[in-house]
Amino acid sequence: MIPFAAFSLFFTGYARSQVIEEEDAVIEVSAQKLVQEISELVEQKSVVSEEEIQKSGAKTVGDALKNLPEITVSNASAGNANESISMQGLGNGYVKIMIDGVAVSSDFDGSTPIFQIPVENIERIEVTKGADSVLYGSESMGGTINIITKKNAENADSEENVKISGSLTEEFGYSPAISNWKNYLAGTFFAGGKNLSNSLAACLNYVPGKEKTTFDALAGKITYFENTQKILGFACDTLTWKDNWGNVAIYGLYADSDQKSNFTKTGYDKGAEMDYRSFRGEGGLNAKYIFGDNFYLDGFSAGKFYYMKTSYDVKAGVYSSSSSTDSNSCDWESDIRAHWKLNESNDLIFGANADLESIDGSSFGERKYALETAFFAQDTILLFDEKLSVVPGFRLNYSPEIQGSSTNFMATPKLALKYAPTEYTAFRLSYGMGYKMPSLKEKHWIFRHSYAPGAGNFILYGNPDLKSEKSHSLNAEIEKNVANYFKINLGGYFNYIIDLIDSVVIDATSSPQIREYQNVDKAITYGGEVSACTELERFKGKIGYALTEAKSFNDSSDEWQDLALRVRHRVTAGAEYLIPVIETSVSANVQWNSKQLLSTGTDYYSPDYLMLNASLSKKFFDEKLEVYFGADNILGNKHFKKGTNGENQEKYYGLEDGTTLRLGAKLKVER
Repeated sequence: MIPFAAFSLFFTGYARSQVIEEEDAVIEVSAQKLVQEISELVEQKSVVSEEEIQKSGAKTVGDALKNLPEITVSNASAGNANESISMQGLGNGYVKIMIDGVAVSSDFDGSTPIFQIPVENIERIEVTKGADSVLYGSESMGGTINIITKKNAENADSEENVKISGSLTEEFGYSPAISNWKNYLAGTFFAGGKNLSNSLAACLNYVPGKEKTTFDALAGKITYFENTQKILGFACDTLTWKDNWGNVAIYGLYADSDQKSNFTKTGYDKGAEMDYRSFRGEGGLNAKYIFGDNFYLDGFSAGKFYYMKTSYDVKAGVYSSSSSTDSNSCDWESDIRAHWKLNESNDLIFGANADLESIDGSSFGERKYALETAFFAQDTILLFDEKLSVVPGFRLNYSPEIQGSSTNFMATPKLALKYAPTEYTAFRLSYGMGYKMPSLKEKHWIFRHSYAPGAGNFILYGNPDLKSEKSHSLNAEIEKNVANYFKINLGGYFNYIIDLIDSVVIDATSSPQIREYQNVDKAITYGGEVSACTELERFKGKIGYALTEAKSFNDSSDEWQDLALRVRHRVTAGAEYLIPVIETSVSANVQWNSKQLLSTGTDYYSPDYLMLNASLSKKFFDEKLEVYFGADNILGNKHFKKGTNGENQEKYYGLEDGTTLRLGAKLKVER
């Protein structure tokens, strides 16, 4: 591990790509390969642009992804206390989230970190559907989300002059339904010359929360938050040196999140408050070394720290209680990749990766460690005048025995095909073998859940003997460009999962109930998406629909059962129009999710979800100043179906804010 990390530090480059300037073109290097137009990619990929993020009013990556039909993003709710993300019927832990190709440390309680990642300084978000374990390793069975940040170094002056630029965004929001406000402040700063440059991005998102007072016979006077109180801070700084041979950069990142909410208002949990506090830090070195026109190395070496504390306080008189847990993780990951253009029809990528992880906290007896190493290779082959693209690849992973855990070895192949008989039509077909190694949480966690009576009172034990989950993934897609007026995509997928890891009740008679993580089942997910989009001179529009089926096999009943917390039907749509004469942009987007099954083997469903947002924006002074006005949740939580227990959208999804109005401005400066 140490020699590899040292090698990475002095001789590699990395996915936080910079720009190679040639005579007639600019080649940008991403975490995977040379950036291509979406229509040229072999794999199925969706992109959310910076402009789309701004028009949607999103403040976090989780908000920005909600307008893609193939992704289901859910905030914490009454039926699911964790924030969640799902692709192709596979939820948290099966979707790999990266920033410029570097994996983001995940939360300990099963939630996803995308709601703690702000959108400031994001250039685009790339979403790859289906298993892609060859390049990205474990936890990418459902797909990958790569957050590409802005590369301001590319705009540095080629002469000795120093270039300075930056931006400042201020947004004020107000919710009339509960008379509550919120504020978002963000800024970027860049300074650079011919070789040396520095870029800084920071933001603060503050939602003070609306406090409300009620009376209970047990607890007396109770004060609780009617909506979630939220404070999210983020800062990232990158210092880059670039030259003819390539570039090298050091960077540091810090994010802090504090959220307080109340999910229940009746019974013993009346006034119960959940305080969720986390912060993460990351720092490292990344570089690229160019050997010539056809070969270069890139890689990174980065350290990541994450801390989380969850407090749960019940205010119910003599039944009052208070409990808390805290956990932390330390990771060090190094990656080196060689990019070799063998000839006009062959692009080869090969490399190695090592990731040392550790985790500790009140739910662990001692600090636990895990080491994962890998070697991977992938080739892109162009045939028949580039009408046929073939991408074979493989990855070899090895995790040695540490602290009594089992040794894991996994080889995962991949084969992707793209056939483009004309410039307007493309067919894509891919097979990938995915895998998910047992997490340190699943192997060593001791989780005491005492927040509820009966079956909700349990202890969940980790299992160091867990085997890796394996999956076989098939994806197919047809893309058709109709006379350059609009584009249609139709795709489908099938995933078969072996050795599914799940929590199993091993003693139902004890109090608390005893559960353990085990390899118990197999599962399948299948479905598809259809989408259409158009981009004219003044109008942009898109609409999409996704169908998801997810089932697990029950050995005791010898039958397939629907998996819980999956959205079977999902519809998204968006439109933008630039009004003539006044040159003002108006946009709107809508999303609808069908009801979700909340517990496997039951008929308990959530309400459906319907959301409509709109915005109006105008640019001034050569587009240096943009002023915008937006309205979120315009329908005021109107939807079609209530949940099984009569819950409506507002109460179940915690949308007490109702319709929220936003007024903001973004100023860009440059010298």
